[in-house]
Amino acid sequence: MINLITNSTYFGIVITIAMFILATVINKKWPNPFTTPLFLGTMFVIAILLSFKIPYNTYNNTAKYLTYFLVPVTVCFAVPMYRQLPLLKKHILSILFAMLVGVMASVLSICILVILFGLSDVIARSLVSISVTTALAIGITEKLGGMVSLTVSAVIITGILGASVSDKLCKWMNIKNQISRGLAIGNASHAAGTVKAMEMGKIEGSFSSLAIVLSGLMTAVIAPIAVWFYFG
Repeated sequence: MINLITNSTYFGIVITIAMFILATVINKKWPNPFTTPLFLGTMFVIAILLSFKIPYNTYNNTAKYLTYFLVPVTVCFAVPMYRQLPLLKKHILSILFAMLVGVMASVLSICILVILFGLSDVIARSLVSISVTTALAIGITEKLGGMVSLTVSAVIITGILGASVSDKLCKWMNIKNQISRGLAIGNASHAAGTVKAMEMGKIEGSFSSLAIVLSGLMTAVIAPIAVWFYFG
């Protein structure tokens, strides 16, 4: 019976969507970092695979079709960004500078940590795009010769962490400016964080969407230079 279900063309897709919906319902009733839908849904899927001893490849063969939506979904973030075009034009220089600092901090910190801990340069090539949304991070890692599987795992963890603590961290650091909050969240935790930013407010969501695009473009340029400089 299990084999019949797992061999179904829709097994991975149905399990993924169903667990995400369940996690969303739970998060609405008991909102906290550990019930964030992306995190909790992932844990549910892992629990099912382990409980029924379903190989990851079996699950992924039918769930991989969901990844085809990554690029168009990322492009859709341009819609809320367009609605805040007047604010974008007004603060364009400050935004570009903030994104440049954020991307450099992310990329250089990975390179420095890899060196300090004596890790392989492959780790750096896989993690320098850690704060870039999955669709873009995969492309950057492939060009740098890193491990895509490690990149995807790191990006997911970063997104979950950002979505879980971003609003609380903004309150703790007394960041009240909506543009600053949006840019910081999008720059640090890409699409997953942007979903949280949209819950915080329209301006936060719009500028978080913008941060995803700018971070991806800047990382695609800065990451190869940093890897070449530190690792040759």
